[in-house]
Amino acid sequence: MLPIGDVRRIDCHLHYIPTAMPNPLRRTDELGKLDLMRIAQDRPAYRDLRVMAQVMDQTGVDIGLIISTGTDHLRGMGPLSEVTEAYNRSLSEDLQAAEGRFLATAVVDPMGGGDELAQLKRSLKLPNIFGIGLTTGSDGVTLDDPRYLPIFELAAEYDVPVTVHPGQAWPGWVKPMRLNETAFLLHGLGFLLADAMALFLMANAGVFERFPSVRFMFCQLAGIAPFCCGRWDFHNKQEHLRQRLLGGETPSWASRDLRQILSQIWMDTHSQNRDAIRLVVDQVGEHTIVLGGDYPWTPTEFGLEYTMAELDALQLPPGKRRKLERDNALALIGGPWAAGLRESVPKKTLSD
Repeated sequence: MLPIGDVRRIDCHLHYIPTAMPNPLRRTDELGKLDLMRIAQDRPAYRDLRVMAQVMDQTGVDIGLIISTGTDHLRGMGPLSEVTEAYNRSLSEDLQAAEGRFLATAVVDPMGGGDELAQLKRSLKLPNIFGIGLTTGSDGVTLDDPRYLPIFELAAEYDVPVTVHPGQAWPGWVKPMRLNETAFLLHGLGFLLADAMALFLMANAGVFERFPSVRFMFCQLAGIAPFCCGRWDFHNKQEHLRQRLLGGETPSWASRDLRQILSQIWMDTHSQNRDAIRLVVDQVGEHTIVLGGDYPWTPTEFGLEYTMAELDALQLPPGKRRKLERDNALALIGGPWAAGLRESVPKKTLSD
């Protein structure tokens, strides 16, 4: 295990299938039908952390965060709470042999009730399990739903982050919006919409205010959310104008600033170019961005190698570059891993 001061880069968006799970775990949804999904799931790194570590070495990454993509692929394998706990236990055991190169989020089914929450509590105590992995929605139920609140409460209690990976394109949108006509529409644009909608609904429900200590990380720079700051301001002003002219209460969402909300979360860089990264840095600060390569789904030339080239083009000062490559991820991870930086990396709260 590297001393924390020697860590150069942290990739906050990797995928892996524990060895105790069936090989491979094949998706049966629209995404699983794509040829590229089948190609990606045949890459050895999905099952072999030694191969994953070799790929990380090629891109100068010292620590990789393996994040969950939900539990849909685990259903039908037995009682779900038993399957998810077995998944988390196998994941932890695999990482134990990886010499400190990896951490992972625990899988949990938000619809699983008390048994599933009980397994999550046990799983969060396992070695190398550093957080909770969710998707932007499950069974059409979005992250603002009260059924997610116990999970967020556990994240606050155990002081662990929550990673939010895009799920399917927004429920009910695929056929009416013809998103299944191309791969870009389905999980390119569809994922960006899912990220943003999940964040907006959570903001509207006051989730970030209710859980100010929970460290949320959204993939792909939170989709289109950072590009909506001006529109959010516009509609805030419209609501305040309506309230002054017609009376009544101003909706709670109209009293919030999207830039402030975005400044309290973390966002990974996966598939976003220099212009998108610059926009986030300019609007909400460089402290919000972490690296995300999405390997093995995304080949390194399209993933982290692409991101590093885009960061080179931005010509960021060394201190800012270090935040994006390492320091922000350490703040996201928290716990003993980030102990050496807690004095130099300020903790973000909604009161800042």
